[in-house]
Amino acid sequence: MKTVLVLGARGGIGQAVAQAFRRAGWRVLGLVRSGGAGEGIAPIHADLFDAAAVATACGSVDIVFNGLNVPYPVWSTQALPMYEAAADVAQALGARHIYPGSVYNFGARMPLELSPQVPFAPTTVKGRIRVEIEAMLGERAEAGRVKTIVLRAGDVFGGPARNSWMQQLVAKDLAKGRIVSPGGYDVTHAWAYLPDLAETVVRLAQVEESLGAYEVFHFDGNNASMRELARAAGPNVKLSRMPRFVFSVMGLFDPFMKATIEMLYLWDVPHALLDDRLAQVIGPVPHTPLERALTSIM
Repeated sequence: MKTVLVLGARGGIGQAVAQAFRRAGWRVLGLVRSGGAGEGIAPIHADLFDAAAVATACGSVDIVFNGLNVPYPVWSTQALPMYEAAADVAQALGARHIYPGSVYNFGARMPLELSPQVPFAPTTVKGRIRVEIEAMLGERAEAGRVKTIVLRAGDVFGGPARNSWMQQLVAKDLAKGRIVSPGGYDVTHAWAYLPDLAETVVRLAQVEESLGAYEVFHFDGNNASMRELARAAGPNVKLSRMPRFVFSVMGLFDPFMKATIEMLYLWDVPHALLDDRLAQVIGPVPHTPLERALTSIM
């Protein structure tokens, strides 16, 4: 039986990935400071920033999944150190590191089609830090310190990802027949249904020994505009738009909303993740039709 250590096991992505590994028959460990780590997950009580202590507490581990969630307001100071610590843990364990990337790296002038070959051109603080994180992981892989798989995805939704853009704003009132857009109605946006993404992580882990020291894959998920979301949600679903000034006003009182403002270009610039190679590596990529995925969050 192989073992996976999930960092951020109590977060939305971490929970979904941990349970996907458990269903696949893996032994699942979850790094937590105290308490439990979730159903069927063995809690590891250790400090992320003490890699040796984590390694001692875990024993043999094959995969480290990086489900850490750094709050937007502290990204500029805490993100890079935290992800460096995660890489230290994987290195101490001699395990493959799997890191979920984002589209932030490509910036506000990104092309519609985002394949793994598209160069990075970040235009925000969070985008530049994302690029720094991946550069750090690539350098460590090249030096033979820790092997990494980057699985880039769009905005996650579904499953335990209850703090997502989809469930907190866009489809918050879907049961009442309404989709709320932070941008234009016909702007293609990259979405990732979390149960599908989690299953893809497991399948990559199952074939990781056949992969190189540093690999990047794109999860194409459900690339869809707001109008397409509304159409998929049902014939009577209406579209409305949240005015931009609302974000600015809320940002005066809410640090999270203030930190969100620089990312609003993602709702104005069409983008879709694409990757033919992923299916060549893992076989058919898990994909739930948008209609069914939206039904699951109502």
